[in-house]
Amino acid sequence: MRLRSSRPRIDSPGLSRLVLAAAIIAVAGAAQAQSPASATGTRVQSAPAPAQPPLTPKRSFDDVVAEQEATKAGAATPAPAPASAPAAAPAAAAPAATAPAAAAPAAAATPATATPAAAPAATGTPATAATAAPAAAAPTVIIPTELDTKACIAKLRKGATANGLTVADWDKYTASAKLLPTTVASAKGQPEGRESWWDYIAKTVDDERVNDGLAVMKKVGPQLATISQQYQVDPATLVAIFGIETNYGRQIGKTDVLNAWLTRACTENKTLWEKNAYASVRLLRDGTVPADSFVGSWSGAFGMTQFIPTSFYELAADGDGDGRIDLYNSLPDALASTANHLRKRRAKWTHGLPAVVEVRVPAELAAAIPPEPDAEYVGSQDRRTIAQWAQAGLKQGDGSVLKLPSGNDEQAYLFAPTGAKGPVFLATVNFDAILHYNQSRRYGLAVSLLLNRLQGRPGIIAAWPTDDPGLSRAEIKQLQEELYGRGYDVGEADGIPGAKTRDAVRAEQERRNLPQDGRVGKRILDALKADKPDALRARPAK
Repeated sequence: MRLRSSRPRIDSPGLSRLVLAAAIIAVAGAAQAQSPASATGTRVQSAPAPAQPPLTPKRSFDDVVAEQEATKAGAATPAPAPASAPAAAPAAAAPAATAPAAAAPAAAATPATATPAAAPAATGTPATAATAAPAAAAPTVIIPTELDTKACIAKLRKGATANGLTVADWDKYTASAKLLPTTVASAKGQPEGRESWWDYIAKTVDDERVNDGLAVMKKVGPQLATISQQYQVDPATLVAIFGIETNYGRQIGKTDVLNAWLTRACTENKTLWEKNAYASVRLLRDGTVPADSFVGSWSGAFGMTQFIPTSFYELAADGDGDGRIDLYNSLPDALASTANHLRKRRAKWTHGLPAVVEVRVPAELAAAIPPEPDAEYVGSQDRRTIAQWAQAGLKQGDGSVLKLPSGNDEQAYLFAPTGAKGPVFLATVNFDAILHYNQSRRYGLAVSLLLNRLQGRPGIIAAWPTDDPGLSRAEIKQLQEELYGRGYDVGEADGIPGAKTRDAVRAEQERRNLPQDGRVGKRILDALKADKPDALRARPAK
């Protein structure tokens, strides 16, 4: 890896090869191995929350290409550039490179992990005792330069005509393109992967999101019924995806979609990412998306149910019958497109079948599941029918007989996101279909649990393996008000635990002689509620 510096450049070929070889050796020694998620029933260690990513000196696009070629040849992922390198980010790139906003809070709120001290989930007895896990090493953030952008655009320009574009199309829509440091940082680990299961599910599948989803189902009921009948996907499933993806259209993202895909195509070296960059330009050229507001998530998904450009051309559907597809402004279009996606991908949706069913597992089966709360168990290679699981001794989460209204002939596998001492589920082909929409199992479980509640089924019954459970958004707002009332600057009580909220929690933990981890959980909320001062500061009237 070559670092750009202010010193004169030496173009000796022999020296260049020597430097590159030394860099590859150093990179191989410094790279960290990642623990892949298992689909074979083995334990998967979930990563602790990382600290905010440090910024590294700028690199040229040539450096990135050289590293990618070295990776193809068997080298490891490039190591972070040394902090002592003299090159600095250009002024124009600095504001964007301050890292994703969610990264800072995640570092402070290290999720608690559990010491096994209670009966397994198979007994229905809540687990207890949790300790804080150490923070993981922060991912490196590449700061792309103007040179990076131009070199990347020029490289991709060669493939424009093979992807349905003219060179003129490509030049027009990429003239002001930028590579995004925040997209690079987020690609190192999706936001939902940086927090514990109990924190993510508590705020993602809360009463507020359930009630909002029920309101959506009531408002667009006739259209939902038509879409459900046409694609054979349950209405609650479509609304649940809508709710988890964008909070029912409230949070579609603010990242420029074309820039996001250009960034991913240039820094992740995947053919699909390149195809999405080309498809993004096609969407702009054809007027399918608004040229001045083609925005979405950091990863390049857009619209109310977060489609990627290539999936749009393959699977988007006209749900309102007006002859065009608008995923930003037409909810029927967005829901029909999502239904078509679930129905046509490899794991096809089965109408009327739950995605997950919470179960109690007999001791002999529970023994095969690791007990540690950071041991995610996915037993997808041991698929049995619901009837066979019932014969093996499984009960529903409430202890009743395991049976489904749709029948017991469908196959399912055990899924224990936090080991044997937390909630355990049977996951069906519909869970797999959700994962084809978004590969995160946290996301998949959130959608599955939300759709269950939208259909009138209960939430999770077994306790998570922690003595400091996560908070719903309403509870986070309550915590923020408690802290504000005691004089802390937490900003608005918005239910989002940002840096100010976590700093205030640390200060309150210090005052109470508690570990100062900034964790936004039930323990600190209960402590504040039980120890109210004589007077709380009131917010000024608006």
